[in-house]
Amino acid sequence: MQQMKIVVIAVSLLLVGMPTTDSAFSKYKRVESYEIRPGILIMPRYSTTRQVCEIGLQKRLYSPERVSLDPFLTRKVIMSIFDELVPLNVRGPRSKRFGEDLILEAGHTNTTTIGYENVVLEVFSARLPGSTRRTVVMGDVAARIRWRHRPCE
Repeated sequence: MQQMKIVVIAVSLLLVGMPTTDSAFSKYKRVESYEIRPGILIMPRYSTTRQVCEIGLQKRLYSPERVSLDPFLTRKVIMSIFDELVPLNVRGPRSKRFGEDLILEAGHTNTTTIGYENVVLEVFSARLPGSTRRTVVMGDVAARIRWRHRPCE
C-alpha cells in the first residue's frame, strides 16, 4: 500500500511539471481539421456568424503511422469531396462571371477556378517530377472552396 502511494505521488509530480496542451501551444494559431478520407484533410474557416465560409483540402503528409512525401491528389477525389461537402442544390448553377472557369498558370503551378452561384472551387496544381518543357504534367496538390456571400473572419 505504501508503494502504491509513492507511485501515485511520483506520477502526480511528473504530470504537474509537464506543460498542458493549452499552455504549450497557446502562442500559436489553432487550426481545425477533419480527416474526410483516409489521408485527406479538410480545414474549415468560419464567418463572423459561425457559418463555414471556406474549406481547404489537402493530403495529410504526416501521421503517427507514416510520413508521405507524395502531396498529390486526383481530380476525381477532389470533385467527389466537393460534391459531398457542397451538393448541387447548395452551390447553385455554374457562374457566367468573367474570370471564372479558367486556368491561371504561374511558373510551375496552375490554379483552376470553377465558379458557381454560391461558391467558388479553386484547385491548385504543381508540375510533377519528370515533366519536361514539351511534356508538362500537372498534379493537384490542394483545393479551396469559398462561399461567395460569407466573408471569413
